[in-house]
Amino acid sequence: MRRWAQLESDISHFIEGGFVTEDLIKQLKPRTFEHWELRSRKPRPSLRVFGRFAKPDVFVGTHVWRRDLLGGMWSPEFEHEKLVCEDHWKAAGLSEPFSADAYENYITENAVRKLRVSK
Repeated sequence: MRRWAQLESDISHFIEGGFVTEDLIKQLKPRTFEHWELRSRKPRPSLRVFGRFAKPDVFVGTHVWRRDLLGGMWSPEFEHEKLVCEDHWKAAGLSEPFSADAYENYITENAVRKLRVSK
């Protein structure tokens, strides 16, 4: 129950304009397919919301999966969920996902792909 409450909090953080990095919303590779994941890391096992951007600042989550059941990055399980994301996207009647060349073009306010500390 706590895991789902934390996921709701993480989603609300994005919706309400909280500061966002790829620690929360990350684009999956290869970038050309526009697969993204919203990462709710605590408590373990963490949850992943697969989805795509319909337009800037509009992330459409297609489904949720427990991270411990996905295997490593590029595993057959993880790759399968990317395809499931595409299937749900198409079934919802959504057009091609939004595509941009920089993280800050997807999330246009209060976001940076990686947080950097100046020396």
